[in-house]
Amino acid sequence: MDSYWVQFKTPFLCFAGFSGVGKTTLLEKLILRFSADATRVGYYKHDAHRFSMDKQGKDTERCFKAGAGIIAINDPRHFAVVAHDAFKQQTITHALEQCDCILIEGYKKSPYDKIVFLDDKGQMPIPEDSENIKAVIHQGVPSANSALQVPQFHRDSIDEIYAFVRDLFRARSAPLFGGVFIGGQSKRMGRPKFSLTYNGTSEAERMAGLLQEFCEKTCFSSRSDLDTESLDHLQGIERINDEHIGMGPVGGLATLMGRYPDRAWLIVACDMPLLTRESFETIIRQRDPLRYGTCYVQKGRLGSEPMCAIYEPKFISPLYKAMSRRELSLKRIINELPFQEVGIAPDSRSHFMNANTPDEYEYARTRREQENEIE
Repeated sequence: MDSYWVQFKTPFLCFAGFSGVGKTTLLEKLILRFSADATRVGYYKHDAHRFSMDKQGKDTERCFKAGAGIIAINDPRHFAVVAHDAFKQQTITHALEQCDCILIEGYKKSPYDKIVFLDDKGQMPIPEDSENIKAVIHQGVPSANSALQVPQFHRDSIDEIYAFVRDLFRARSAPLFGGVFIGGQSKRMGRPKFSLTYNGTSEAERMAGLLQEFCEKTCFSSRSDLDTESLDHLQGIERINDEHIGMGPVGGLATLMGRYPDRAWLIVACDMPLLTRESFETIIRQRDPLRYGTCYVQKGRLGSEPMCAIYEPKFISPLYKAMSRRELSLKRIINELPFQEVGIAPDSRSHFMNANTPDEYEYARTRREQENEIE
């Protein structure tokens, strides 16, 4: 099995066994279940023999034989690609990374996580001490080896197998880090927005305190030239200076994800003073670690809210691709990808306002003081 699968950020699982044991039938049923649950599932077939996906004499077959490295064909409903091995890694990873999870048929000798099918006599297709066997599928005769300490399912127990595979994928969710973005310019305010205070506390400090409740680690994302001495008293918060200068939040997020590529990031801007603890509780509760991320959305033109959102590790790939074409809007990048969407209730829309002007700051400050008096 190709080594690049080690670095693949979309979770995958191999289904291995001899021919005729029901692998494809089971996978078909699992795909139906995942699809019914609105999960974008990918299927990858490893064929140990030569295969053909084209018809002799057709245009694509003739051009492929003539030496084209990659052939693509599409109609209004779908497309297909046939390519030489030299194109395999880029083609496979670019397509499959957009799925939420991947079911692989084959690769029984690979070192990766796998579910193994027994034959009708209960015999294993690989040694029982092979690494990363997560479960066994039998046809009515389970394995009699007591040393095989993994779940065993009858191949017709679709509900149980689906729940096991789904939970296995979700258990691979990355630990959550938090990032407070404090480096934005603020000429209209006359001072950095992170230093604006509400009820005697800067918003940067309040946001950091909230993220520390939910995240394994919390960081400040900042410009390198920003004076943050007023935040130095805060304990356990790492300051990470933007490495991608002049690219706004896109550059800041790319820096965070590049520093800790195996972590998911819950980010928040320091100029959203009406966000509440419940705002973070809700998005974490509804997080889908199989998507590129989870974000709040509003109806109408306002769309997604990129600055109170969770970005999963695999978001780093489309993020860097967007940067390479100077796409500096996180909202537009999100809109091109499958994100888990969390609706904003009409009476909560004001919680997501930005305090970008003195008037907006005054409104938010007054409202926060009133809420503090009620509490």
